[in-house]
Amino acid sequence: MNHAVALAAALFFGGEVLAEPFAFITNQKASTVSMIDTASGLVAKTLPVGKDPAGIAVDRAAHYAVITSPSVGEVALLDARSGVLRGVMKVGEGPLGVAISPDGLRAYVADFYGHFISVIDLPEASILKRVPVGHYPSGVLVSPDGGSIFIAEREDNTVSLIDATALTVIKTVSVGRHPFGLYLDQGRGRLYVANVESNDLSVLDAKTLAPVGLVKVGERPYAVASALGGRRVFVTNQYDSTVSVVDAESLAVIATVPVGEYPEGIAGHPDDHQVWVANWFDNTVTVLDAESLRVQKTIAVGDGARAFGEFISLGAPRSSASSESPFLR
Repeated sequence: MNHAVALAAALFFGGEVLAEPFAFITNQKASTVSMIDTASGLVAKTLPVGKDPAGIAVDRAAHYAVITSPSVGEVALLDARSGVLRGVMKVGEGPLGVAISPDGLRAYVADFYGHFISVIDLPEASILKRVPVGHYPSGVLVSPDGGSIFIAEREDNTVSLIDATALTVIKTVSVGRHPFGLYLDQGRGRLYVANVESNDLSVLDAKTLAPVGLVKVGERPYAVASALGGRRVFVTNQYDSTVSVVDAESLAVIATVPVGEYPEGIAGHPDDHQVWVANWFDNTVTVLDAESLRVQKTIAVGDGARAFGEFISLGAPRSSASSESPFLR
């Protein structure tokens, strides 16, 4: 099967839309998103999404992707099935990190300049609440049960836990210097925190936020992902242009893998055997085999590939019918 036929089959099969997982790479300098078919490694579409897109989250049903633009204080919503831009809304001073609730009804957006989390009702395209947090919040995650929200507060060197029902901060703990990217390993009950200035990875108990370990990695660690059932944890190191590979049991670095220049966003593929890395200076995406740690593909994307967040859809088949969100009308 040639690439064109494979891509068409990925987009339309049996009346359902987008059967293959797609990666959505924010290209901050180009003000676009590259939509990559992860089966073929081809860029299916290059999508204009507003000015300077940075953060990204794809909902678990993969109906849509939420994209943040901190320079203009906006959030855009993409239809993840078609790649069509459905709408843009103003949310604050500097939206950066974003996560979507498991039911797909809410987005939690870290406002880097406003020092709060915006809680967005996606069906209504409205802001439900702004939750004050620490200074310069960056990475944000929501637990698989939807009950907990985790936020990295860069300038305070802290991580906070927000109750998703009450929408209040219930605990704050200190980590390394300038925490940025977060990753939650639900199976092991751990929260991983990339600390940019102390060049390490804080490992916390996800329920109590008690420290479990501290792992020295490369220079300027930025974001975190995992693969192989959580056995291996992967950390992008911006200044080293590498990915540190951490064994989850021993919490030791077992390998350092060269990737493109200035890697930032990182995500595990739903097959649990690939790790995808966005390289800011190279304008590429590196695809790593999680077991062999070899580079499988290097994919050219737009200028300033950042992709900060969960940028790969799960790829489950779904109906082409959309929700009644004002974004999607």
